[in-house]
Amino acid sequence: MGASMSQEVDQQIGQYYDPALAAYVDAVGKRLVAAGEPTPYSFKFAIVDQAEPNAFAAPGGYIYVSRGLIAQMNSEAELAGVLAHEISHVTRRHHTKQLGKQVSAGLFKLPCAAIGVINEDLGNMINAPIDTAGEVALAGYSRGQESEADAYGMRRAAAAGYDPADLADALQGIDRTILALTGEQHEASYFDTHPTTPTRVADIEKQAAKLAWQPVAPLADQAGLYQRLDGLWWGAENPQQGVFQGQKFLSSDIRVSITFPPEWKTVNTPMFVGAAEPEGGAYIALGSGERVEDPSELSEALASKMYERAGIEPSERSTFRLGEWPASLVRYDDDSNEETVSLYYLFVSSPRETFTLMAMGLESYRDDLRATAESLRQLTSQEAQSIQALRVRVVERRPGESLATFNQRVGNRWPGELTAAINGIDAQAPNDESQLIKIARLERYTPAP
Repeated sequence: MGASMSQEVDQQIGQYYDPALAAYVDAVGKRLVAAGEPTPYSFKFAIVDQAEPNAFAAPGGYIYVSRGLIAQMNSEAELAGVLAHEISHVTRRHHTKQLGKQVSAGLFKLPCAAIGVINEDLGNMINAPIDTAGEVALAGYSRGQESEADAYGMRRAAAAGYDPADLADALQGIDRTILALTGEQHEASYFDTHPTTPTRVADIEKQAAKLAWQPVAPLADQAGLYQRLDGLWWGAENPQQGVFQGQKFLSSDIRVSITFPPEWKTVNTPMFVGAAEPEGGAYIALGSGERVEDPSELSEALASKMYERAGIEPSERSTFRLGEWPASLVRYDDDSNEETVSLYYLFVSSPRETFTLMAMGLESYRDDLRATAESLRQLTSQEAQSIQALRVRVVERRPGESLATFNQRVGNRWPGELTAAINGIDAQAPNDESQLIKIARLERYTPAP
């Protein structure tokens, strides 16, 4: 169950790419595991590419924290408290159940045998419908399970040399940030799967006060932690995965631009980028893979497989050029209903990789699907320069400098209350000494060579 859920997390949310930061989180997690009683689990720790402050565990020892949560941490002990809590959900067998996502059975009417071939071919696209793509559904924990994970997690953190009371600081910080961002608890936040009550933090503080612990030097002090957080992409979109500008999707890493129809719901996952017509009449998704010089080889292979497995011949096969790129199209029609439903596979080879554009829809949306396919092209230099997002930076606040003055001086994009929440400080309190502060700056994204 845990391995299956881990695979879905990778496909739907994806891991955040920062090897040094990921190694640090893993090292803190491994220290906590070593400090507790032996378990039958082989724990794995990872940062997921999710903007909301979140953490969750899958059965068998898969522990995830989001980039939104890691940006929130102000001490290694806070991170340790969160990780130890999640470890306890695993060791206490508080299994969260992954709710599988399946394609709507009534939307596309191609024969079942054909759907089987499609699923084998590009199942990661079809098995993640637009309305749920990019999400992993987790069952919430009961109050009793939360209390148990708090208690066992604090014991484990204390045994590893961390102040167990810092779990309360972490939870309060997350709550403050969510309130500063939204005015209420965000529906995709940590507290969705980890319900909190007005008394929970007080209970944690009371229990922590009873625990004996011996401080051990952290792997990183606050300055070291902040150094690792410097450069973290923050906010709804991570440009490492490409960004949407309206209905246009731009990616510097694969140097591609594609524009989806107006008003269609768009989605960006690690496996594909796509869009769906609001009433469910059509769906289109773009994925990429290793370059194939002649894309007609892929369309021929697909047509052969479809015929062998389902006995279906294509309604159209064509080879052409999409701008400067060679392309090959295979289309299958189903005329058994009042309006024809078509399945399209378009293979396009750029100089760097081969794109697969998969679409299904009613005939009335054929022009929309065609326009989207024809918009696929190489990213321009101007478009590449327009890709930017908020990034965490660490700057020194001068002694006696107000937070408002500091924010103005350094060009912080976070307002004062949010800056205070993310840094765990009082927005109005004066600082007598210099102080490292996490801020957000809007920066242009440049892909790694």
